Amino acid sequence: MRWFTPVLTAAIALSLAACSPAEAPPDDTVTPPGGTTAETAPDPETPSTDATPQPQVMHYDCEGTPVDASFDGHGQVSVAVDGTTMVLRTEEAASGAKYTDETGNVLWTRGANDALLTRPDHPDRTCTGSPAAV
Repeated sequence: MRWFTPVLTAAIALSLAACSPAEAPPDDTVTPPGGTTAETAPDPETPSTDATPQPQVMHYDCEGTPVDASFDGHGQVSVAVDGTTMVLRTEEAASGAKYTDETGNVLWTRGANDALLTRPDHPDRTCTGSPAAV
């Protein structure tokens, strides 16, 4: 019986260690290109050094389909794909920046260079992009 108590204690300790919560995953919240996710009011005593949000153009390769996205810095993006241009507006998203229109077109940016393009009657496409040369 002397061996039973240490073995039982070790088994309980290992069980508790296995049940301990894992580390939280890193926060992968992403700021959309050319914009911010939260804005704070400037101090009225301090002159603002912030410039107006600058537009940014991204060239995406969406599984072989070239897509140009012009982010205006104010929550709107013009997306040129297959000879048409769509104007999408920002929508709340759990992560990344999601832009949609009333017909179901979606450009969902993730990170600095990745996106997902969703269009009605077209397959979803994973996109990899790079900023346009200035």
